[in-house]
Amino acid sequence: MAPARTPRSSIPWLTATVIALILYGSLYPFNLKPDVQDDLLGALRQLSWARAGRGDRISNVLLYLPLGFCLYLWLSERLRRGTSVTIATVLGTILSLTIEVAQVYVSKRVPSLTDLVLNSGGTLLGAIGGMGWTALSHLMHLPSRAEKQTRDPGAALLIGLWLAWRFAPFVPQLDLGKLKAALRPLFHPTFDFVTVLVFLTCWLVVNQAVAALVSRPRRLETLLLLMAAVLIGRLIVANQTFVPAELLALLLLLPMVVLMHRLRPRPRRAALVLAVVALLLIEELAPFDFSPQAVQFDFWPFLALVDSGWNLAVVDWVQVFGKLFLYGALLWVVREWGASTDFAFGVMLTIAAVVEALQIWLPGEHASITDPLLALIIGLVFRSVYRRHRPRRFAGAPSDLSLRER
Repeated sequence: MAPARTPRSSIPWLTATVIALILYGSLYPFNLKPDVQDDLLGALRQLSWARAGRGDRISNVLLYLPLGFCLYLWLSERLRRGTSVTIATVLGTILSLTIEVAQVYVSKRVPSLTDLVLNSGGTLLGAIGGMGWTALSHLMHLPSRAEKQTRDPGAALLIGLWLAWRFAPFVPQLDLGKLKAALRPLFHPTFDFVTVLVFLTCWLVVNQAVAALVSRPRRLETLLLLMAAVLIGRLIVANQTFVPAELLALLLLLPMVVLMHRLRPRPRRAALVLAVVALLLIEELAPFDFSPQAVQFDFWPFLALVDSGWNLAVVDWVQVFGKLFLYGALLWVVREWGASTDFAFGVMLTIAAVVEALQIWLPGEHASITDPLLALIIGLVFRSVYRRHRPRRFAGAPSDLSLRER
């Protein structure tokens, strides 16, 4: 019997994507200066130690962090840790020097040796971060061989809802101003403990969905690709910016994944159920300042959409897909805990209805049938997906519960 083939790594493609973003952000708008005729040595002489603003300095470091991270992961598969960090930093420095020289010939860009130093420092920090990621991932003792995986269609749907939430409103904006606007919240970061926990819970659910969808050797790499996709979306989707609380949650994610990996399946899934229920309560009822006087309950769904003449532009798609993800996550984690799809559907719908009813006594909230209707819709979608992919039962075949035990 031939040995199983080791799946190809996606890190080289991720590295190429990061380099493409750096080139775009550094050379946009690609307008060549008509009067520059210097050769390479002349261009090098034009590099100066021009000082940049605080925002530009931070941007230069942040832009090269992912490059160092990806280069380290790629190189560490073949080289030692110290060598990988050194080569990653050197490659990042060479790329930065090449871009600074190219900026001599591009209008509205200021080539600077200060940028070169900051970019090199960002690459070094990213490589060190990659070393930490690799060290923590080794604590999970994931097997190196490929294995046959029982793919959960509900997990794929949940990940799709997560990406839809993070990519809404789905309008790309590719210009230098957008890149700077996306990074601006990181110049003066503020962290809210509750918001960090919200993002951390969401990413832990996504990690569990990845575990239900891909083979064990590919789990961390798939999780890393999802993280990269969301962060890249922050850079290129209109009205989206980086959220410092989410970046802090991502730093805490892998240690939490390692910790939960040490738990047995049922306690781990029970913890996720409690976390998602708490997340829903926080998102819908915080700050829990209830009033004795009830507000009106709106029994007409999507009233703002109807009043606008069904103008889809008035819909807050970020909020809609966020609610769909949270309700879907609750249904999915309850099912993962060992319940049937119908029971998980009932639990999710009940909690959605109770939460919306409690909003009647929350000042400033708009209690409506819309959210329970969204919960009903996503529940029916999950139910349909699982019925369509229900495995055929044969004599002596294991039960659905044993098939789901991972």
